[in-house]
Amino acid sequence: MPQELAANLASYKSAAAVATYSFYSFLQEEEYLFPKYFRTGESVLDLGCGVGRTSLLLHELGMRVRGIDCSEVFIQTALRRFPYLDLRIGSFDRLEEPDASYDNVLIAMNSIDCAFPEAQRVDTLRECARVLKPGGTFIYSSHNLKSMHWFSPYYGRRLRWKFRNFIHAFKEKRYILEDSQYLFYTVPSFVVEQTEEQGLKLLEIRGFNRFRSTRIDHYFSPYLHYVFTKPRESAHA
Repeated sequence: MPQELAANLASYKSAAAVATYSFYSFLQEEEYLFPKYFRTGESVLDLGCGVGRTSLLLHELGMRVRGIDCSEVFIQTALRRFPYLDLRIGSFDRLEEPDASYDNVLIAMNSIDCAFPEAQRVDTLRECARVLKPGGTFIYSSHNLKSMHWFSPYYGRRLRWKFRNFIHAFKEKRYILEDSQYLFYTVPSFVVEQTEEQGLKLLEIRGFNRFRSTRIDHYFSPYLHYVFTKPRESAHA
């Protein structure tokens, strides 16, 4: 196992990690996107569900949710808290789910960026496209490499780390060591191209929505939310 992948997996086994991810509210971008694209009664496959934040909240909104995470610690913690949720241990690049079985697929909190090497990320996108129904929605967030430029306003308390890494903002993609994890940073055009190669179609990119200009907002946001759909004509693929 590559040391980068081992480090990422180990980071989700500690009590500190459980504490970090034990908040139960939607992010601002999720508050905008989920009501827009997800409907009551629809099924949602929540990949990288952690300790059940989005699984719980989507369940409470009336959706049929299955959460999957590779961390046994996270899943066991979540099930002790919410035994009525459908939460399972698994890897998002090898899903034990039937083809075209979910109305929606979600990967929140940039969890896909923990996939290492990049081939695992591609496998994850391919699996998401496979289990998504034609006409369904796939939402995920990913770190924005362009925001690593020194003038981005969202790294105020991490200036030293940002200074060490800002040179990467001139690249297309890069794994960057952040705290104890190796995380994939890339540019929006690469995210769109890589995902559409799996037969999906971009619907929307949502940033932090702090500026009047969408283009500026997408440039400064440390991560971006992407919304894709599986075209109905791809049902035969």
